[in-house]
Parts: sequence; structure tokens; C-alpha cells
Amino acid sequence: MGIIFKTRHIVFVLAALVVSLHFYSPLAAQETGDQKITVFANNTPLRSVLKNIEKQTDMRFNYIDNELNVNEKVTVRYENLPLNSVMSALLHPKGLAWKYIDKNIYLRKNNDAEKKENAPVGSKDTIRSSAISGKIVDEEGAPLPGATVLVKGTPLGTSADAEGRFFLSNVPDNANLRISYTSYEPQELHVKVKQNFKVILKKIIGNLDEMVVIAYGATTKRFNTGSVSTVKAEDIEKQPVTDPIMALQGRVSGLYITQSSGIPGAGLTVRLRGQNSIANGNDPLYIVDGIPYTSTTLTSPDFGGGAVGGPPDQGGGLSPFNSLNPADIERIDVLKDADATAIYGSRGANGVILITTKKGKAGKTKFDLNISTGNGQVPHMMKLLNTQQYLEMRHEAFKNDGVIPGSSDYDINGAWDTTHYTNWQKVLIGGTAKFTNIQTSLSGGNQHTQFIIGGGYSKQTTVYPGDYYNQKASLHINLTHSSINEKFRLNFSGSYVNDDSNLPSTDFTGNISLAPDAPVLHDAAGNLNWQNNTFINPLGATLIHAQAVTDNLISNLGLNYELLPGLVIRSSLGFTHIQMNQTIQTPLSAYPPSYGNITFLRSNSFGTNDLKNWIIEPQINYVKSIGKNKLEILIGSTFQQNLQNSIGHYASDFSSDALIQNVSAATTTRIAGNNYTKYRYNAIFGRINYNWKEKYLIDLTARRDGSSRFGPGRQFGNFGAVGAAWIFSQEDWIKNSLPFLSFGKIRASYGTTGNDQTPDYQYLSTYQPNYNLYQGLAGLYPTRIPNPDFGWELVRKMELGLETGFMNDRIFFNASYYRNRTGNQLVGYALPNIAGFSSVQYNLPATVQNSGFEFELNTNNIKLKNFTWKTLINLSIPRNKLISYTNFEGSPYNRIYTIGQSLFSRKYYQYTGVDPEIGLYTVRDVNKDGSITYDDRIIAKELTQKFFGGMQNSFSYKGFQLDIFLQFVKQTGNDFLGFFPSVAGFVNQNVPIDNLKRWQTKGDITNIQQFSTGTGPADPARVWYTNSDANIVDASFIRLKNLSVSYALPTNWLQRVHLQNIRIYLQGQNLFTITGYKGLDPETQRLGLPPLRMMTAGIQVSL
Repeated sequence: MGIIFKTRHIVFVLAALVVSLHFYSPLAAQETGDQKITVFANNTPLRSVLKNIEKQTDMRFNYIDNELNVNEKVTVRYENLPLNSVMSALLHPKGLAWKYIDKNIYLRKNNDAEKKENAPVGSKDTIRSSAISGKIVDEEGAPLPGATVLVKGTPLGTSADAEGRFFLSNVPDNANLRISYTSYEPQELHVKVKQNFKVILKKIIGNLDEMVVIAYGATTKRFNTGSVSTVKAEDIEKQPVTDPIMALQGRVSGLYITQSSGIPGAGLTVRLRGQNSIANGNDPLYIVDGIPYTSTTLTSPDFGGGAVGGPPDQGGGLSPFNSLNPADIERIDVLKDADATAIYGSRGANGVILITTKKGKAGKTKFDLNISTGNGQVPHMMKLLNTQQYLEMRHEAFKNDGVIPGSSDYDINGAWDTTHYTNWQKVLIGGTAKFTNIQTSLSGGNQHTQFIIGGGYSKQTTVYPGDYYNQKASLHINLTHSSINEKFRLNFSGSYVNDDSNLPSTDFTGNISLAPDAPVLHDAAGNLNWQNNTFINPLGATLIHAQAVTDNLISNLGLNYELLPGLVIRSSLGFTHIQMNQTIQTPLSAYPPSYGNITFLRSNSFGTNDLKNWIIEPQINYVKSIGKNKLEILIGSTFQQNLQNSIGHYASDFSSDALIQNVSAATTTRIAGNNYTKYRYNAIFGRINYNWKEKYLIDLTARRDGSSRFGPGRQFGNFGAVGAAWIFSQEDWIKNSLPFLSFGKIRASYGTTGNDQTPDYQYLSTYQPNYNLYQGLAGLYPTRIPNPDFGWELVRKMELGLETGFMNDRIFFNASYYRNRTGNQLVGYALPNIAGFSSVQYNLPATVQNSGFEFELNTNNIKLKNFTWKTLINLSIPRNKLISYTNFEGSPYNRIYTIGQSLFSRKYYQYTGVDPEIGLYTVRDVNKDGSITYDDRIIAKELTQKFFGGMQNSFSYKGFQLDIFLQFVKQTGNDFLGFFPSVAGFVNQNVPIDNLKRWQTKGDITNIQQFSTGTGPADPARVWYTNSDANIVDASFIRLKNLSVSYALPTNWLQRVHLQNIRIYLQGQNLFTITGYKGLDPETQRLGLPPLRMMTAGIQVSL
């Protein structure tokens, strides 16, 4: 041992001698000491701490054993600090000095003569000095062990012990201290010597510590055990949308939203992590300020959505979310896995979307005014034949079929001007939609009372010919009040929206395939041109008055009272009322004059759809903190009732168009449909959440539901989940091994939820009046076959997730794998015609699996004083599969689905090309029986998304802000040629220019069959083609979904005119799409109005 000691001592002396003779560069030493390192240790030997520093700096420590006790246990927390600061805090309390020489750090005992030599560059000598001490705690008074204390301008420093206490000697008089701790705001203090003081550090509310809204409460991203994604108001307000759900499109992993039409207020299809149910009940649960909100497209009986662009299967019907004002929304949280949704029981089977409206904030009263205006257009038109090409097609079709033009072939027999050309896309959907939006709010309050009052008006017209529009006016109120002692809290939120939709009863897009030589729309006098009754003028539909007026009231009252410290009782009372009044008035003038005075064509259809919902949810919440551990217990119940009353009337046989609004002038009136349902739902639920040392988290939820949609003995179901998480970045060995890792969490959940999304009263025998009188009496007829034995659909959810942050969370990455299995499928089981009914409600013995991966990446690429650049990327890879079905071969679904395949998978004919001899589409006759039947469909193709997601880049420079959001989808779809209703060559039916590549003579090799008038074999061949694998094409796209540019005027300018903020902005939506799909739009994939390209400009003023 002595030999070793002597050897080290000699080496140390020789090294010091070499250093004294070696040229020393202060700049090199400063660069070495400035490199940033991170060291975390909890009761760890000093030797391990030094080795950790060696790994991060690529340097080596040299010291004499009897001068340094390397086995001493230390507790330190140094995060992203200069090496000099770490060395000072770690070594000065031990009376050691250090020096950097090349790749070595030499340690030795300190003395007064060496202090100046060993101080970092720029330090000053101390004249007067003494000692200080203190304690470092958080806002709740808990000690912060390992907090760093540095004396600015000197090498002095130390770290707090396990109780948060620290002691520093030789501190200069009137020194400035810098005190820091991971995830807390650092403090700088001017202190006097011999002072003993307490330092309270505030928690940094970073990305991990921002609030996340969950079921019946809130948590933070750091401590959340479930899978939740959030879209905030700042992202919603950058998008010129009238429906707030459209603001989520492409921004939330696992959530896929399809816009059915470009008409304002049109319906949506929303799927969160796939389609769980074979039939009904795939919509998520929507909660607005704690109140369930309907997701059903709004129509009235016998209307079929005609007031908004046609029947629902053609994109018609009103979206209920269009009756919400996007400007009133503070945030939208999307709950996905079992841990996040199981507490909602049967209502959370398909995920939950929580919509939270804005609340007032304490401070000076603030007035906001936001005004914007803009326009919209169809972003892409198809290339169709011009008049010359069209006429050549028609002549060739007659030649191929061996027939001649008839008296009704007006487009070619001389009845129409064959030199005339009309671009029907430009005429019918080529207009400009106008958009106007005005929003105001007044907010403020004090410590105990906060309020906000907001009002808004928006109007959007259409690209169609005619004066069509959707406009809405809104009012929003939120009031929060707490007692002086903070024990009692009250929150009231209320909103009212009046939505007026004056929209066409049909989608004009269906007429863009009219013959290009069809007559002009108006005659010389400006009247509709019917061209001697040879032309059905599409503008006849503009004379049909179709209107839907919706009143939407949402109100909620929340009451909280703290009985004891940590014990709170609360209750939420909510009420919603949606009432829609629709009318369609069809005059005789909307029809060609050839129809004559057929009075029954004059009709007035009108109806009301009234939905009322009330809900009461009393709860008890208990929170107990035990040191660094936290226990939270929630117990509650739900009492909910939905009432729906809809009725539709039909009146006809008016003697004059002028009397059509007067129902009493109708010769015939009848009730077209009437529906009254009452749905009741009760539940009890509970949740236990335990946080142990902010490292280990567990969340247990349970719920028992009762639903009126099931018969006696089957009304109740039990559901629950367990979620757990491990914040492994809090482990000291992780901190030391992976200093670049600022956050790491592994979470997992498993649980069950149910589904009762089926029509009401399916277990009962119900009857409806027959209005065809018999001997003056009205009879009754049954409306369904009852089944009292069907019960809950059951969803089993499993998820594994990894959440990581790097470089102080400048890079944040999430990865999740989920698997949901849905059994006991609730469907309307198809019946043979002899049964008298098309279906009966039933539980299918089938199991559907949805699984997939979801990834989210958030990065702060650049963060400077005046410039920042952030990127957010999300990617979803979903998979859907029917994994089992008992007695599948004997079921009516065996020709629709395939076990082991997706629900979106269908069987198609195998396309074998165009026969070069006869010029017709051909498909493979698999069983060689000489005919093409369903049994020849052997090719399985899946019409769904392979993956989808979005990417947002946000740039800010001083007052400028630029946000670019791209949506991307990899998917397959139906070829746009199949959307045209007839063969190429049919009367008055234009086609895409791609059809010019058709077969013409024997031996031609092409993929387009011969032209035909529809009277020959080409028509059935076309049907084979549209049901073959050739009709399935790539419909993937990348879309510049949103672009927002804004400029906020400098504060010093605004102060002169007593304004808080002025922001000028430009916004764009659906600006361009990169796709190989040739139809109007790869998202909607039909011959219907696509989503519009919107451009708006606006100004926001705050005072």
C-alpha cells in the first residue's frame, strides 16, 4: 500500500512540475470548464459520481488517496450545468481545488494561495467573507434534496442535503446566489453573511406539467397513466372552420375524420382507433363541459337530410357539431385507451372526446374582438370531354352497338346546338364561397370570481349557383366563483347557438357530367331554359326552398365543497336542448313545363327534431399526500335521460306556387313520420389513483352501468380498467447512465368497456298507426320483431406506451401499441323477406380486433431570444380484422366479410383486361361454369387507411408567427371512373378524358373498353369492372391542410393607444393536395362536392 501511495505521489509531483513548465492557455481551460454536464446521485459513493463526470467529459480524474475520501456518500442534482459549476459545488465544501490539464483533472487540497489560481476565468478575489445557510423547499414546503447553490462570480457552490438544507462558508459579503433544481424555476438572491433563510422554488409548468383533462378531473402529462391527446384553442383558432371537430383532422394520432361534403355544416364520419362494431355504434362519446353531446347527423323524418345537400348516404344532413362555436372552445382532449375511458363504462367503448369551453381568468377586464373574412373554392376539377370529343364518343357508341340515334337522343339528333360548349364543373361548382366571422368576448375577475361573456356571428355561402348559405349566431357565458376560505366553488357554463342553414336539397355536383353541348341555363329573357322540354335544367333545384334552423342550448352547473382537508363533495348538473326545424318547399316551376299542371308536385315538407338531455353526477373526491406519495379516491354516480321527439309533415296538391307556404291551402296532408324515444342511463363508478414518489403510478377504475336499451335481466353491465406507469427517468441509476434523457415513462393499461349504441326499444313489440283509414278507423301495424335477449357489446382494450423526453424535453417522443377486441356484436341481423321485416336486433357471436401503433414526436428545434421553431408529427398505423365468428358460413355475412380479414375488405372479381377481339372488360371465370357470378369473386381488397397522420411546423420571429400543417394519408379507394353512373357513350353523360384511350378496333391493347350507348354487352361488362380489383386504386394524398401567418404589433406601440394586443393574420385551409387520385377529392371519393380551399384574412384586437 505504501509503494502504491509513493508511486501516485511521485506521479502527481512530476505532473505538477510539467504543468508549471508547460505553456498554459486560460482560454482552453475556460472552454473545458464551460461544457455542460448532468449528474444525479442519491446517497451514492463519490467515486461513482466522478466516473460519471469522466464519461460525459472524456476526461480523467487524478488525486491522492489520503486527500479525498472517494467512498463518501453524496446526494447531488446537477442538470445541464457547466463543468466549472459542478466542480465548485461538489469539491469546494470538501476543501479541494482542481485544475484542467489536457484530458486530465487534477485534484488537491485547497489553500489561500491557490484560490485565485484555481478559480475559473473571470472570478474575483474575496476581501470580506463569512458563512450562510438555508433550506430549499417547493411551493408545498417539501424539501428539495440535491438542489444546487452557487455563488455568482466565484467558484463557490454546494448542494442541499436530504432535508433540503445547505451550508456555505467563505461567502463574499453581499453575494448573489443562484439556486436551481430540476424542473423548477431557478432563483437568484442577494444575501447577507451569517444569514439563515428559506428558498421556495416554483415548479416549471413545461410540456410535461401542463394540465391534461381526463374523465371527471385533470392530471398532468407527467403523471397520466392513460392515452390522451390534446388540441388547444391556439390550434383551433388558426383554422377557418365552422365545425370544431374538423379542427382535429390529422392532428390526433389514432383519430380519423372524413368530411362527407364541402357544404358548410355537412356531416362527418369520426373513427377513433378503427371500427369496433360490425354495424351501428362506432361513434366516440362526446362530452361538452361535462355533458354528453349527440353525434348523430341531424335530420327530420321523411327528409333524409334533404335540407343539406341530399340524403345522408350522399353527404347530406347537419353535423350536430356545427352548432358549436369553435371560438368558444378552450381545448379538446381525446381519450383513447381503457384506463382513460373505462370510467365512462358503456359510453366509452369507442373512445371519448372531451370539449372544454373557455373560462374567465383573474386580472384586469379584457375585451377581445376578432374579425375575419375570406372565400373558398373547389381546389381541383376533373378533366372531362369537350363538345367535339363528346360527340365523337356518342357517334362511335352508336356505331359499336349497331343502332342509330333515337328521338330522345337530343345531344346528337339536332335538338341541341352541337357547336355549343358548357363547362358544367365551372357553372355548377365553380363559384366562390364567401366567409365572414365576427367574435367578441369580455373577460376578467378577481381572486374569487372570474367570468367570460362571448358572442359571435359567422356566415358562409356555397360555390353553387343560387343564394345559399349557412349562418350562426352564438352566445357563451362562464362564471367561476369561490368563497373567501376557498372551501366552496361554483362554476356555471352556458352557450346558445342559432344555426340557420339555407342550403340546396340536392348536390349540384352530380350534374357536372351533363353533356357539354347541353343547352344554356337561361333564355334571352333570363328565365330558366327547358329547351322545348328536351332538357331538365339543373337550376330548377334553385327554386326549391330548403332550410334547417337549429337552436342549441348547453348549460352546466358545477358545485364543489371541501368538507375536510382533501375531502371534497361535488355535483355536476347539465342540460342540453337541440331543436331543429326543417322545411323543403317544392314549387311546380322547379319541374319542366312538359309536366303540365300536376298539382301534387307542389309540396311542402316540414318537421321538427327535438332532443333534450339532462344529467346529474354527484361525486366524492378524496386526496391525501403522504410525503412524496399521493392517494386520490373518486366515487360517483350518473343519472341521465335523453328525450327525442321528431315529427315530419307532408303537404301537397297546392293550386298555386304562391300558396305553397300556406299548409291549409294543400289538398293532401299527412304525417310523414313520427318518432318519440326516451333513453335512461344510470351508473355508479369509482377510481383509485396512487402516486408513489412521483415514480410509480397506478390507476384503478370501475363502473356499473344500467341502460334502458336492454330488456329485463340484461340492463346492467360491469366495466373497469387498471392502468400503471413507471417514470423510470426518476431512478438515480437512469439519471447517471442516461444524462441526455430528461423524461422517461412506460405505461400500460387493460380494461373493459361496453357499448349500448343501438336503437331504442328493440327488445319490445312496438306498433305504429296506419293512416290509411278502414271504415273511418285507423289501424296499427308492428314496426319490428322484438328480441328481449340481446345484451351489451363488450370491448376489451389493451395498451402499452413509452413516453420519452430528451435534452430537457426539447425532443419528446411517444410510442403506443394498442389492441381492442370487441365481441357480442350488436347488429340488426338480416332476415329473409318472408319474415316481413328486414332485420332483428341481435348479438352476433363475432369478435372484431383493432390494433395498431401510434407515434408522436414534438421537437423544439430552435429556441432563441427572438426566433423559435417547433415541429409536431403524429403517425398512426391501424389494423382491423374479424378474428372469429361462430357458424360464419351459415350467416348472412359470409359474402360480405372474411374471417382473418378487415371489415373494410371485400371480395372482387379478378380483372383480366379488355378483350382485344371484342373490346369489353373481362374478369376471370374462376369455377369455369361459363357465367360470372358472386362465386367468382376471389380477390380480397381492403378499402381503408394503411397509415395516416400530420406534421406541423411553427416558426416565430419577434411578432411574426408562421404555422404550416400537412396531413398525409396512405389508403386505397375506388377508381373515379366508377362513380360515373353509365357506360362511356350513354346519352347526356359526359365522362373523364381518360376514356379516350378506349378500345376501337380488333387487336387494340388498352384498359378502357369500347364506347357504348348502354344497349349492348358493354353495360354488364362495366358492372364486372366496377366490382373487380381493377376498380381499386391508390387514393393516398398529402395535403397542405392549414397555413397560418400572423403579426402581432409591438407592445410599446400599443401602450401609446392603451391596447393590449393587435394581431393581423392570414389563414388557409386545404390549400393544395399532392395525390395520384384523379377524382375530385381523395378524401370524399365520390361524385360530390369536395372540401373547399378556404382563404381568410382577419384582425384581432384586445383592450
